[in-house]
Amino acid sequence: MDLSTNSLSGSIPMSLERLKVLQYMNVSVNNLSGQIPKGGLFPNRTVIELFMGNPGLCGPANYSLPPCPKKSQEKHSLLKKTVLSVVGIIAFILCSFILLILWRYKLSSQLFHPSNFIFRRLSYPKFSYQDLLTATAEFDESNLLGVGNFGSVYKGILRDGKIVAIKALNLQNEEAHKSFDTECKVLGRIRHRNLIKIISAFSYSGFNGLVLQFASNGSLEKHLHPDRDDQEFCKLGLEDCLSIAVDVAHGMEYLHHDCPLQIVHCDLKPSNVLLDANMTALVTDFGICRLITPNSIDSFSAATFALKGSIGYIAPEYGLWGGVSTKGDVYSYGILILEMVTRKRPSDDMFVGDMNLQKWVRSAFPDRLADIVHSGLLRDMNESMEDNRCLLSFIHVGLLCSSESPRERPSMRDVARFMESLKTSSMGGVVASNLTATISDLLRNTNRVETLASDSQSSTF
Repeated sequence: MDLSTNSLSGSIPMSLERLKVLQYMNVSVNNLSGQIPKGGLFPNRTVIELFMGNPGLCGPANYSLPPCPKKSQEKHSLLKKTVLSVVGIIAFILCSFILLILWRYKLSSQLFHPSNFIFRRLSYPKFSYQDLLTATAEFDESNLLGVGNFGSVYKGILRDGKIVAIKALNLQNEEAHKSFDTECKVLGRIRHRNLIKIISAFSYSGFNGLVLQFASNGSLEKHLHPDRDDQEFCKLGLEDCLSIAVDVAHGMEYLHHDCPLQIVHCDLKPSNVLLDANMTALVTDFGICRLITPNSIDSFSAATFALKGSIGYIAPEYGLWGGVSTKGDVYSYGILILEMVTRKRPSDDMFVGDMNLQKWVRSAFPDRLADIVHSGLLRDMNESMEDNRCLLSFIHVGLLCSSESPRERPSMRDVARFMESLKTSSMGGVVASNLTATISDLLRNTNRVETLASDSQSSTF
């Protein structure tokens, strides 16, 4: 039997040694391996050359072949292979497990990212891109309510007939992404009648935004500074101004004192105060607000080199210390009151050099109110002592809140309490002497709080 040069592989069957009729067998130049059989034809040394050319064959030393491994060596080799296989399987499982943990961690990080915070809340409806196009007539200009630094706000009518405000962000602006994250994070946590309500949020490819409560009476800005076509807006009397100031004070009080995390709005101004159908004021636009952690000293956030807010409403210390605080919001609130009374923007061209809105009002307070108070507001007032006293107190609070030093400003808690008393007084519910005592308490509380802060050396400014 000549099987030479056939590329045979494997081992020579041991059963061949039992073939007594086998006289000749040539298996040279193949790829055979293993041990040569010991019986039958195979012990004959004359046929040794018939096995040559098979590097894998082994046999007795007199065959000039490598010796075959002993059983113990075979077992060791098998054990080694088995151990290596088990180690490889275990390593594969461990790597897979680690990758799974990393994947779940990444997924978890995405879920807890601020921009996704609102989607994890319960009961928020979802809107498709087509729903938003239909609601706004494909974002037609006729539905445009306003344009801000980070996007535009449109009036929308949902399928169920509900009117909403749809804020679409301008993703060309990198800050718009941060603004969206911040608003989602804040609006998903806050609930107050004087803060804008979130209805839903959307995030499509290249298109992010918010669906918000609609305020049919527009912004306070439009009422204070109407366009020529909107002169009907400019009809806010003293009671209207007081009511709006009370609503805003309560909204800010909630942000500063009643939230799980203290929130500094950073951009309180008339255009960010909306009025609903009942003329209830709603503070809106939380795109640049800051969340203050419990470890912050004196309600002061980590320093930032970028001023947060709008020119004229930014507290003076922001430019010096490069940070934000609740006292900065109090300053903005004071400027807002003075703007309601005077109908003068803090950026008005009349304020040049060191003169500003606060200094201008202070220069005429309290003896020359007719020089600073808007004529429309004076016309709507009765010439009663109570009206005059309410107006004086109203302006006094504006001046106190917009004091240049944050130490001299009251907290929004004290301001809200006082403004409630002032509003009640304007409706005839509090006598003048009680009102005077209330503002004295406001001043006393401010001094007491700042004295304690100074004593404990915990004040930032």
